[in-house]
Amino acid sequence: MYNYFALSLVALVGIVVFDDDPTGVSLQEWILYAVLLYAAFSFFRRYLAQIRQQIRRGG
Repeated sequence: MYNYFALSLVALVGIVVFDDDPTGVSLQEWILYAVLLYAAFSFFRRYLAQIRQQIRRGG
């Protein structure tokens, strides 16, 4: 799960670096935003799977 956190962090830093024009969004920023959403979605999906596994084991 650390890889999703690292991916989120890299995408966030990349968005800040590529933000040259505050009035518009570049293609690179959109791509990094998609990567950020993927990492967040994957993290929460895996987190919920681990919670369900713990519940099946009995807590």
